[in-house]
Amino acid sequence: MAVNASPGAGRVLIASGDALVAEPSWTRYDNLSGCRCPGFDWQRGRQSEFDVTNTGTARVQFHDRNGTFDGATGIVGNQIMLQLYDPVLGTWNPCFRGHIDDVQVVPNPATVAGMNDVTVHCVDLFDYLGSVKFVVGAMGDPLPGKRVGVVFYEDGPVDTRITDLLDDAGLDPDMYVVFSGNIDVIEGQYDPDDNILRAVREASDAEFPSGVANAYCDRWGRVVWHGRFAKFSPDSVSGDAGPDAWDYQEWQAATMEDVTTGRAQIRVFGYDQPRTRIVNSYLAYPVKTPLHRQFPQSQVQALVRTDPSSIGLYGYRGREAPGLIIKEHKTNGNTGADECGLFGDYYIDNYNTPQVNIETCVFRSIHPSDARAAATWALMTRADIADSILFYVDEAGFNGDQYFIEGIQGSCQFLSDPVLGDNITITPNLSPAAYYTLNPF
Repeated sequence: MAVNASPGAGRVLIASGDALVAEPSWTRYDNLSGCRCPGFDWQRGRQSEFDVTNTGTARVQFHDRNGTFDGATGIVGNQIMLQLYDPVLGTWNPCFRGHIDDVQVVPNPATVAGMNDVTVHCVDLFDYLGSVKFVVGAMGDPLPGKRVGVVFYEDGPVDTRITDLLDDAGLDPDMYVVFSGNIDVIEGQYDPDDNILRAVREASDAEFPSGVANAYCDRWGRVVWHGRFAKFSPDSVSGDAGPDAWDYQEWQAATMEDVTTGRAQIRVFGYDQPRTRIVNSYLAYPVKTPLHRQFPQSQVQALVRTDPSSIGLYGYRGREAPGLIIKEHKTNGNTGADECGLFGDYYIDNYNTPQVNIETCVFRSIHPSDARAAATWALMTRADIADSILFYVDEAGFNGDQYFIEGIQGSCQFLSDPVLGDNITITPNLSPAAYYTLNPF
C-alpha cells in the first residue's frame, strides 16, 4: 500500500507499533461490537494565506459498552487515520492522519449501565515536529571553527534545508514531500531548546514570506512543503512533481441553477471585501548579507514598498517580514535584498485593493442518485489543501472565479446504510487566486 492510497475499508483506523512507520498495519475501529462510533470531526491547515499553519486536530467519538477503551493509555501515541466514504464511486478516501494525543473516558451509568462515552483526541505530524528539540552532536552539519553547544546547518538550497530538518526529526522519507525552492538560505544554528517546526517555518519564509510558500500536512498525513510557484503556476508545478507528490485538482462548485454536471453543490455561501486583507506598505529584508555579515540597517529603508494611492483610499495597511534567512536566488544572481524587494513589489501590486473574499462556504452530503451527487461527493471526500475551487454563483457574480484551499474543517456522522453514505459537512478556508495575478518573478 502506497502512503498516498487508502489502506482499505474503514472510517476510523488505528495502528499499533512504531509511531513513525510510513505503512503500518491498520485495525478498523468504527465497526466494533459493543463499541459504537457515531462520528468524528477534524480541521487542518489555516484560516487564510496570512495565517501560520498550525497543528491539525481531530476528535473521534465512541459509546463503549464492552471495555474497548478501558486502560486506554495503551493506544495513546498510536497512529490514527480517518477516512470518508464516497457512495457514488464506492471508494474510501483519507481526510486525516496523525497520532492519538489523548483518550478521554467519561462513565455514563445514568444513560446506559456499563457504558463509557469516549473521545479520542488526535493531532497531525506538526505536533510531533513542534516537539522535536535540536540535539547537539546528533543533528545538523559538522560545526565549523570553535562553535559549541548548537546545531549547525551549512548554507544552501532552501529545499535541502527543509529536507535535512525533516530527516533529523526522524521522519520516514515517504512521510514528507518537499518541492524544489528558488533561493538559498544562509547558514543557521539552533539552540537545544529550539524545535524543528520553527526551523521549517523560518526556511519557508525565506522562500516567500507571509504564506505564499507554505508547509502543511496533507490528507494522507504527510508533511508537505510548497515553494512560491505552487500558487503562481500550480498546474505546471504539480505536473513536474507528479501525482504521487501532488495530485493538484481544480474543483468546481455552484449554487442553485448553476449546479450542473461536474459542479459540487454549495449549501451555505457568503462573501465580503475586507479592508483587513489590503496591503499597501510592505517591508522584507534579510538578516545577513551573502557574505554572512549583518544586513546594514542603512539599507533597510530602500526595501520599503508602498502604494500611496491605496494608502489614500484605504488608510495605511502595512505588513513586514524582517530578518529573513534568505541568502540569494539559486540561479538568477539576485541577492537576498533583491528578492526581498520583489516580495514587497508582489504584495503592493496584488493586495492594494479589496478582493472578494469567500467568508463562508459549506458542502453537505447529497443522495447518491442525485444528478449533482458525483461532483459533490468527489469534492467532499478528496479535496485537499493547495487545491483550488472554481465558483459559479450567479447571484453573487461569480463565474468561474478561482480560490485556493488554505484549510479544511469537516465532520462526519455515521449512517447505517452504506448506500446513502454518511452525513458529512465540509467547510474549506479559501483565498482568492486574484492575489497571484501579477508575478514579479
